[in-house]
Amino acid sequence: MDTRQQHTALGMEILAAARNDLYLSLRFLDAALSGLDYRMSPLITSTATDGRHLYFQPHYLFRSFDRNPVLVNRAYLHNLLHCLFSHLYMEAGADRDLWDLCCDICVESILDSLDIPCLRQLPSDIREQMYHHLQDQEITLYTPGKLYRFLENSVFYNNSKRMLEQDFCIDSHQFWPRREDRDPKQQKQQDAQKWRDLGDKTRTNMETFERRAGTSAGHLLEVLKLSRQSHMSYDHFLRRFSSWQENLHINEEEFDTAYYTLGFELYGCIPLIEPLEYKEEKKIRNLVIAIDTSGSVHGTPVRRFLSETLAILKNSHRFFKHMQIHLLQFDTVIQEDLLITSPEQLAAQAESFTVRGFGGTDYRCLFHYIDENLPAPLQGLMILTDGYGTCPSSPPAYPVAFLLADFLKKDTGRTTGSDFGHIPPWAIRLNIDEFYDCRKE
Repeated sequence: MDTRQQHTALGMEILAAARNDLYLSLRFLDAALSGLDYRMSPLITSTATDGRHLYFQPHYLFRSFDRNPVLVNRAYLHNLLHCLFSHLYMEAGADRDLWDLCCDICVESILDSLDIPCLRQLPSDIREQMYHHLQDQEITLYTPGKLYRFLENSVFYNNSKRMLEQDFCIDSHQFWPRREDRDPKQQKQQDAQKWRDLGDKTRTNMETFERRAGTSAGHLLEVLKLSRQSHMSYDHFLRRFSSWQENLHINEEEFDTAYYTLGFELYGCIPLIEPLEYKEEKKIRNLVIAIDTSGSVHGTPVRRFLSETLAILKNSHRFFKHMQIHLLQFDTVIQEDLLITSPEQLAAQAESFTVRGFGGTDYRCLFHYIDENLPAPLQGLMILTDGYGTCPSSPPAYPVAFLLADFLKKDTGRTTGSDFGHIPPWAIRLNIDEFYDCRKE
């Protein structure tokens, strides 16, 4: 056996021992711990994962194990939590270094909250300062998107960037899927679905079989719930606006191919039964997306919201092929009405969206405009807003949803998305800050 084979075998033995330690202490991770196999890689300096394999640099692994096996246990679970939280499959922020740091802070904060001997490690001074800094801003449950928005303009981050990266960045993210990767898209989707399923199993185990998980597992359960919500809530939310309609489509479920082919056998080119040319489907055809462009809202998050909506349209097939989406901008009056009839048009608007308005907020002008100018029946109205404005007293004939978001506000000093007091009781109210953090792969 040559040196490379020896290093590989010894490294895999160390990682197997770490997995056993984690399993004995965190039984609810039994399914997730089997989700990665081990591979030695000289291309990294520590550990890494691509959602299928746990890569290790042998000399780093040997030094860490010799120094303290807890370091190996933490590195193993660090990579595993990235997968369970689907960090690999999120769309990264513009500053890749900051995004990677935010993902690592989310994971390391979980490890620091676990009251487990095989993971226990005294936090460094810079780590304590980071946690106190976030607590001072009343940020208690961390997600990459929330941390990214907070730290990108933070003086503390700009002054301590190098120290934070040295302390929190335990693994390498170079094997995480990228948009420009040549790997088949289907493989990425399969990997992402695998970890969503493992995340569901882990959460179920914690909620049912591990009664002590609430005290021994720190914030892990809450973050798992939030991670799953991030993948499902927005898509699930759009179902509220769906309705059953006939769609021109070959309904293969009601088409008997036996009779169809029998006609060709008996009569040459005459089938006995033609396929049905329509199918009943529950989708969205007519929808209004209204963007609050008052003075308390700024444009970049609006474009990100439209990009998220575009991803839903492409991946979930919630809309009919011949759709009509009215994209409205309003403050106290309607500033713009754009008719979108295809996902391509929505994609163009998401990239080149120009905010118009910057006055006050009066939702009544929106409802009046819809009643006077848009044809019925309307399947629903979605209003992206900070939650402050004048609403009509009576409900319209169509469902209305207020999507409240703290990330829309400028530095006005007031709380927005978490305050539902200004929204009428007949409307659907949803805070999209949390599940917005994770965008579709």
